[in-house]
Amino acid sequence: TLVDALDTLWLMGMRDEFYEGRDWVRDRLDHDKVGKVSVFETAIRSLGGLLSAYDLSGDSAFLLKADDLGGRLLKAFDSPSGLPFSQVDLRTGKASDFNWLSNRV
Repeated sequence: TLVDALDTLWLMGMRDEFYEGRDWVRDRLDHDKVGKVSVFETAIRSLGGLLSAYDLSGDSAFLLKADDLGGRLLKAFDSPSGLPFSQVDLRTGKASDFNWLSNRV
């Protein structure tokens, strides 16, 4: 994804493409429009991508989006088992496990 590739663009010196991606993240990335996601995949790819882009560039647009996404992912960690749920709906905050994981923990 674009968010996952931002750090690569920066490290390769592709600043025009990086800033074009930054503009898209700042102006169009809206976590309210996303439904159910994998907590693991979203944490490593989207949250990780936003945080690494912020760390490399210092641009607060990435930190603001990362803070929003991280807050939404936190709902998955409120589980009776102490282990995070495997998925969370970013719009509603409802967390659940994948169907094939039900009654395993």
